[in-house]
Amino acid sequence: MGNLYRFKVALKYRKGLWRVIEIKGGQTLGEFDRSIREAFDHDMGDHLSEFYRGRVWRSQGYGEIYPGGRGEGGRLKIDALGLSEGDKFEYVYDFGDDVQHIITLEKVLGEEDTQGKYPRVISKNRPRHKYCVNCESLGKKTIATLVCVDCSDRTSKPVFLCEECMEKKHEEHNIDDMVY
Repeated sequence: MGNLYRFKVALKYRKGLWRVIEIKGGQTLGEFDRSIREAFDHDMGDHLSEFYRGRVWRSQGYGEIYPGGRGEGGRLKIDALGLSEGDKFEYVYDFGDDVQHIITLEKVLGEEDTQGKYPRVISKNRPRHKYCVNCESLGKKTIATLVCVDCSDRTSKPVFLCEECMEKKHEEHNIDDMVY
C-alpha cells in the first residue's frame, strides 16, 4: 500500500505563500501535480509542468507532466522517488511563466495513516490581504482579488483590484487572479 508523505510546497520567490499537502506513496507525480495546481489556483488547462531532483531547476527532471497528469513524469509513484524527511526538490508550473516552487518533504507517515481521500491540502499560509487601489483612493478598504498586469507593468508596482473596479476601469486589460 505504501507510506503517506507530507510535503510543504512554497512559491520559490514568495516563500510566505505555501501549502502542506499529504499524498500516498502509491499515488503518482501526476496526482501531486494536479493537487498543487488546485492548491495554488494554477490553470488546469494547457500548461506543462515538471518536478526536478534537488533544488537546481531544469536539472535531472522526472519528466514533463501534461494537464491531467499525463506524460513521462506523471506516471512516477511517490514511493519510487526514494525521498527522505527533509529532502527538497523543485516543481515548475507553466514553462512560459516558469512559476517555481520549492517542495520539502516534512514527514513520512506509515501505512496506517492513509485513511481518507488523497492527495489533500492539510494547511496553508495565513493570507496577507492586499486592498483595491481604486477603493483605497476613495477611503474604502476592499480586499483585492485581482491584479492588473498592464497597469502594474506601466507603473512598475502592483496594481491590486476588486472585481467591481476591474469591471469599471480595467475590463480590457490583462488581469490575473491573486492567490493568498
